[in-house]
Amino acid sequence: MNWEAFWDQQAAAAKPEMQVGRVYTGSQSAAQLQARIAAHIHQRLALETGDRLLDVCCGNGQLTRLLAKDTAYCLGVDFSEKLLALAKSEATAPNVHFSRATAFQLSGLGRTFNKINLYFSFQYFEDYASGLQVLSEMNSLLEPGGRIFIGDTPDATRWSNYYNTPRKAVRYYYQKWRGTEAMGKFWHPKEFEKMAEWLGLELQILDEPADLPYAWYRFDAVFVKPLA
Repeated sequence: MNWEAFWDQQAAAAKPEMQVGRVYTGSQSAAQLQARIAAHIHQRLALETGDRLLDVCCGNGQLTRLLAKDTAYCLGVDFSEKLLALAKSEATAPNVHFSRATAFQLSGLGRTFNKINLYFSFQYFEDYASGLQVLSEMNSLLEPGGRIFIGDTPDATRWSNYYNTPRKAVRYYYQKWRGTEAMGKFWHPKEFEKMAEWLGLELQILDEPADLPYAWYRFDAVFVKPLA
């Protein structure tokens, strides 16, 4: 899948939540859902007012702005020019910045952070080597004692929860064969454990709270860089 072209196309959607691929038909409004997700990330990262936060795969910046309220400095990065244009078009606080960068080359940003967020996007790194490279890039910018939160990732152990009928499964394999499958990779928690061990990071694999819309087939991961 050409993800850059995919997300550039998504940027044309009328609704901000659709621009970043969040399709949810529950009772919460889009604004309520965004606020709930921001509160969840805030808790997972233990955000504090003096933090320097990097928001990787920030998309249109809607979530970045909510997170930035609790930080001293926040940088949102994405590889989609069109989504970044949307992010930059909104009025923003002095501590919020946006820049174009691919998750595979974050070390060129030239500064470090004590908190790093990557939410609802790790599935688009479609093999282990790619995921390890992205996590390595984030780790290269993470200060000792800092946290990386990779949230809302499809869980390989619950693949059949999502593709829960023969028709859905056949459609998945057909779209995968055509290169048009838009879900991305279902990651196994043990792959996260392997990456954490390789990079010398502490790791917690966590269930998502039940009030988040995709909790029934996704998981969270918090990585911590040791102080010594």
